[in-house]
Amino acid sequence: MGTLTPTRPVGPDSDLTRRRLLLGAGAVTAWGVLSGCATTGGTDPARPAAAPNRVEHLRGVTEVPADPQRVVTVGYSDQDAVLALGVRPVAVTDWYGDYPYAVWPWAQQALGDAKPTVLNKGQFTGTPDYRYEQIAALRPDLILGLYTSMSEDEYRKLSAIAPTVGPPKGYPEFAAPWEAVTRLAGQALGRTDAAEKAVAGVKDKVEATRRAHPEFAGRTALVAERFQPGASFVRSPGDPRSQLLTGLGFVVPDDIPALQGQNDGAPVSDEQMRLLDRDVLLWNIGSKPSNRAIIEKLPLYPLLNVVKAGRSIFVEDPLVSGAWTWGTVLSLPTVVDALAAKIAPTLAR
Repeated sequence: MGTLTPTRPVGPDSDLTRRRLLLGAGAVTAWGVLSGCATTGGTDPARPAAAPNRVEHLRGVTEVPADPQRVVTVGYSDQDAVLALGVRPVAVTDWYGDYPYAVWPWAQQALGDAKPTVLNKGQFTGTPDYRYEQIAALRPDLILGLYTSMSEDEYRKLSAIAPTVGPPKGYPEFAAPWEAVTRLAGQALGRTDAAEKAVAGVKDKVEATRRAHPEFAGRTALVAERFQPGASFVRSPGDPRSQLLTGLGFVVPDDIPALQGQNDGAPVSDEQMRLLDRDVLLWNIGSKPSNRAIIEKLPLYPLLNVVKAGRSIFVEDPLVSGAWTWGTVLSLPTVVDALAAKIAPTLAR
């Protein structure tokens, strides 16, 4: 596997090989007329039924038709935010997991009997690979790219097909909190009330778990994974996995040199493994539980105080690990209780 790129979402066993974008601007522009195919009839009573919705995001401001019906999601986990708001996309982007229609169990009820096109089934590369021709053929009236990176050129090509909303403004790509992603989806879909309700429900659950475990407050914690020999990939404080720990009361330290200035994390060599020695060390390895044996055989691993204290915790359940990695408004309820149940006994020792 190649060198990990911290500003990209790292899925299990990713080779992170950047793919070339094959479609020229001229071919995409030819599809630009499709952006006028949206239906109307907005869901916000404060706005005239046919009024477009102005949505601000990282790449600018987009006028979205009221009540878009044919929504395509090109972000790796965007389908969750859309489904949470009662909209079933016509196409989604596959991250990992090998579930039907790229929808994990926590979101399958919201999907219902819909059968969205999967734009890149089984071909996750760790970097966006926008299928412009395939997207255009679907005749979308809205394209969402919330949990992804999107260059100006990519944004321009997608916008030539249909109104496109990029990642949330004010955050590095791949590092926007799940709340911001959900709210931006709500704005784009004209369902701001539903978005706020969904956010409040998850925040209430996280806060209730935090109150139930006062022993978490102020303790330092790190999230690590294993993707390549010779290094552990450590999640930065801004990564959604780390943000959940912060929500539970933990402090995710920012003093590891490799992580400074990184969006979602960076490799820390095995020779520097002592940098991982914190109150709690969580290994998110559900996509490949066999990595536990590799980690436990590393020379410095048994010398860490966190290991000696029994607070090096392996999250091996594929569903729990996946829900934590996705970090969405639909997935988080699956992981909050499970994480707390694994961590709490180790801090009681």
